Amino acid sequence: MKYIKIILGTFIFLLAWQVFILILKIPNYLFPSPVEVFNSLILNYKTISLNGLITLAESFFGFLLANSISIIIALFISFKNRYENLVMSMAVTLKTIPIIAITPLLVLWFGSGFYSKIITAALICFFPALVNILRGTKSIDKNLIELFNIYSANTSQKIKLLIIPSIMPYLFSAFKVSSSLAIIGALVGEFITANKGIGFLIISNYYSLNIAAVFANIITISVIGVGVYNLINFFEKKIIKWNTIENY
Repeated sequence: MKYIKIILGTFIFLLAWQVFILILKIPNYLFPSPVEVFNSLILNYKTISLNGLITLAESFFGFLLANSISIIIALFISFKNRYENLVMSMAVTLKTIPIIAITPLLVLWFGSGFYSKIITAALICFFPALVNILRGTKSIDKNLIELFNIYSANTSQKIKLLIIPSIMPYLFSAFKVSSSLAIIGALVGEFITANKGIGFLIISNYYSLNIAAVFANIITISVIGVGVYNLINFFEKKIIKWNTIENY
């Protein structure tokens, strides 16, 4: 029933879109019809698919880098509470810097290829991931912490048997939030300088006024984002048996 509603809602939306274009007679270089967008998708599916995989790879490695660093920092703070204010001050400062302002510097430092896009993706999703994971470490039952201390558990045992299982819902919350932000970060990097990727296709088609192709690429990256989110949600349901927390 859920999927029927989604399909029906999508059909109604596309029909309204098509009728809107026909009634107002809007030129396709301003606002293409869904039929034109679909034709563009079919005509350029190989190019869009290849560049979509490139953007997905950039997003994935940026996502992996940001969440790995966030987990390490959160674990460090859980054992060294006195450094929390310092670390969070630095993270907030980094968060307040517009990513579009430092992307040219990233291109200068890491080149115009794959690496600068990864760093851009990582920077844009780092702070939300860190905040979610830190919330998880702070939510650990103090009685359990005391119990592990009584039995003289070492650091690796605390991490493996207490911290990681306890913060698992927060980890998946961080993954969900940062997955979409990583895609945005990769696109921003491609907008600045790139010769491949969905961001590059969007910009190049925009300059040639091929707006149907622009819409086709936007739809593609949206589908990728939804797919990644649902994949994370699938693994969350498989791994976690208790209710998940609300996203940050």
